[in-house]
Amino acid sequence: MDQVAAAIGSLPEKRPLVDLILSGHAHCFEHLRTLDTKHADSNLNWLVCGGSGASLRGQRKDEVEVMEISQGGYVQMVARSLLFIGRKGKGRTARSPHTFLRIDVHQGVPPKFVIRPFIVEKLKNKWSSSAIKPFVIQNL
Repeated sequence: MDQVAAAIGSLPEKRPLVDLILSGHAHCFEHLRTLDTKHADSNLNWLVCGGSGASLRGQRKDEVEVMEISQGGYVQMVARSLLFIGRKGKGRTARSPHTFLRIDVHQGVPPKFVIRPFIVEKLKNKWSSSAIKPFVIQNL
């Protein structure tokens, strides 16, 4: 991303290179926001929506800090997890939420994204669904 930023040059109003990053295949739902990394990936919103369809694997603990070992060998926090939904528990208490998203994009510069996460889960041999409280992403 640093190479892309160098090729583009400075963006108006100090906007990030991208407004929102979407990815999947992590067998969970997570909203991450990068910190000021001193690189082009600073202050970006990432949505991972991957707990859909496949058997869910065990997840990490609900830690809210994403750490990285730098080239200099020191550990630094590079992102914060703002919302995490993944498999929890074992046996009869196990919860395996499958997730999907609805994203409403509102006009404007920068655009405003209203994120509506949903959960579908099999509890006691019956499927149920629920919505998570919507949240807004807007890079200002």
